[in-house]
Amino acid sequence: MKRPSPHAPKFVFLLDYDGTLTDFHKNPDHSRISRPTREILKRLRRKYPVIFVSGRNVQSFKKVSGLKGFPVVGSHGFESYRLPGGLRLSTPSLQKKFRREAGLLWKAFHSLKEQFPGIHIERKPFSSTIHYRGIPFSRAQEKDLRRRFHAIVKGTVTAKLWSLQDGKKMLEAKPQGFSKGLAVLKIMKKFPQALPLYAGDDLNDIPAFKALGNRGLKVAIGNGIPKGLYNLRFESPDDFVYWLKSFL
Repeated sequence: MKRPSPHAPKFVFLLDYDGTLTDFHKNPDHSRISRPTREILKRLRRKYPVIFVSGRNVQSFKKVSGLKGFPVVGSHGFESYRLPGGLRLSTPSLQKKFRREAGLLWKAFHSLKEQFPGIHIERKPFSSTIHYRGIPFSRAQEKDLRRRFHAIVKGTVTAKLWSLQDGKKMLEAKPQGFSKGLAVLKIMKKFPQALPLYAGDDLNDIPAFKALGNRGLKVAIGNGIPKGLYNLRFESPDDFVYWLKSFL
């Protein structure tokens, strides 16, 4: 039987960002982490691999978090930055195609602003997202926004290439065939002797929780992850970050 390498890490930390390490804001550009949180993550990285698995694109993540140099899975499993072993999650040709269509979606979604004042349309290189945090829409308005959102995607881009997803007061169109779950499985092949510790808070994290199955430790923040998918839950990002200190 092959013995574990004495240099193999015990854990690999796979961390979502928004809602997991920082509270949500109406404008995603304002979702910044505190300096103490950054220091905890930097110290954690000295002991274990720490990889961020975010719905944000890589450039947005680096700008908002202030965590330069960390490995990042961006755009819900589509983008890769400094992943172990030079792992890439998508090809340059796919990136070119989705960049063009994401731009078309971003322009088309602006037609919704008159009927749904206050929405924030986030431009991303490979996806497009509508946020309506803090806006007191009725259930009927949310349903209508969702209907209009789906219709715009269908009429603007190659619909079969896109996956449409709800989240916490948000609607997103992202590349089909990519997910945080698939990205996490590929990453963990680089660490066969380590246990994954995945932490997330929203619907787009569910594929990662499911992909890991009974392997490692799955941590939910808030109430967005169904019971039975996680081993441990914290009420808020602050509570989770405080717990991370126990690994230092």
